[in-house]
Amino acid sequence: MIKITLLFTALLSMICLSTACCARGLEVQGQVRQVDGQPVAKVAVTDGYKIVFSDHRGHYRIIPSPLARFVYITVPAGFEMSAKNNGGNFYIPLPKEGTTDAFNFVLEPIGIDSTHAFFVLGDPQVYNAADVQRCALFAADIKNYKDSALRNIPVHGMVVGDMVGDRPDLFVGVKQVFELANMNYFFSKGNHDLRTDQRSNTTASMLYEENFGPRYYAFDRGSMHYIVLDDVFYLGRGGEYVGYICEEQFRWLRLDLQKVPKGNTIVMMFHIPTASKDFRKIERKQQVVNAKHLYTMLKDYKVHILSGHTHLHDHFQPAPRIMEHNQASISGIFWQEKNSCADGTPVGYSVYVAKGDSLTWRYKSLGLPDNIQSRAYGLGENPERPNELTALVWNYDNVWRVSWYEDGVYAGEMQQFIGHDPQTRKKIVENKNKYAYDWIWTTTTDHLFAAKPLNPDSEMMILVEDRFGIKYKTYVQQKKDR
Repeated sequence: MIKITLLFTALLSMICLSTACCARGLEVQGQVRQVDGQPVAKVAVTDGYKIVFSDHRGHYRIIPSPLARFVYITVPAGFEMSAKNNGGNFYIPLPKEGTTDAFNFVLEPIGIDSTHAFFVLGDPQVYNAADVQRCALFAADIKNYKDSALRNIPVHGMVVGDMVGDRPDLFVGVKQVFELANMNYFFSKGNHDLRTDQRSNTTASMLYEENFGPRYYAFDRGSMHYIVLDDVFYLGRGGEYVGYICEEQFRWLRLDLQKVPKGNTIVMMFHIPTASKDFRKIERKQQVVNAKHLYTMLKDYKVHILSGHTHLHDHFQPAPRIMEHNQASISGIFWQEKNSCADGTPVGYSVYVAKGDSLTWRYKSLGLPDNIQSRAYGLGENPERPNELTALVWNYDNVWRVSWYEDGVYAGEMQQFIGHDPQTRKKIVENKNKYAYDWIWTTTTDHLFAAKPLNPDSEMMILVEDRFGIKYKTYVQQKKDR
């Protein structure tokens, strides 16, 4: 069945590409300029099939493919889209009929952006108006963080897909809520952003495109090159899809990478991850089936992949020089358990800071300070390890260190294990009858750590050190009176 599915998607892509070879016959031209009228040269302009560049006067010409739906630009470093141009969009929809109108793009200078930041949000997946309004809590939290911790640098947002839960009528509401954070967002298409009453991936994606623009595109900030792809391929039946990057995107990506110097850092975003944890049984549609070809194309760069889809929080290194960050959902467990995800990760978002060609990141839980990076359980508080001190470290990757101290004395590294977060499981057991879905439950994670104290009456402290050398302390149990 899997082989048949892959053959079908490959043949469909080949058919689409053969059609794309025909000339559209409509030349599009325009100018890329600043708000004061100054031209901006060497800006990439694309229809998703070919790429041209603006000349010294900011002018460009392009004959779009017959399959193209947009003309759009790679927003260059040091700029962002001006609200004076088409609502600030980096794309302009192509008309169905011929036109003599110029397709102009207006950029706003933002100064030197070699240091900048971005927020990554996973799977809002709203099902109703109440879910949309809860997203406003995240927008407010992000705005507060942006205006305080990041107030002196440019920022933008990245949403890794599934803006809605099969409710495209809520697209506008979700966009409006996130705009409360007062910054630009970039989106990728998720499997729940499709119209599943359509016959093909192309038609199923059209309503998404009407609200969010092209399904694959690029932009620059500082020395970072950002690429967004669409790896959700709808199979034209019910909710069936496969994690798959089609040939038209690979061909466009090869053109896009030609202007990126080898060795540079690339941040790439799409919905379905390319990797998973070995202890989890993952369906084929939960991973990109042709990811190895993407890795090959990216082998000469330092790459950070942002993905979602699982609603869990993990970091992988699926190939040399490639790190994937699978972002937990802001919807928690499908908006039923609203404070945590199924692996125990608190609902929140990630904050990435770029300096030159390097990135740092941390997880920011909703409504909590950013120095809270773990949750600790004393003796008897974790049913899976009742006689041990345990901790959940949700943003953990294999470079982090988790150690513990008894009465201020170093006692060693804590033992990593696979299990369930006890707090999340307890909440679900207590509230199961209140949930809209009877299948709500927790899932396993390897972000758990355990240690057996020498003296159960001692004061115990867990020290977590992340990959950037930042240390976080959590005191678990004070000395008992003797």
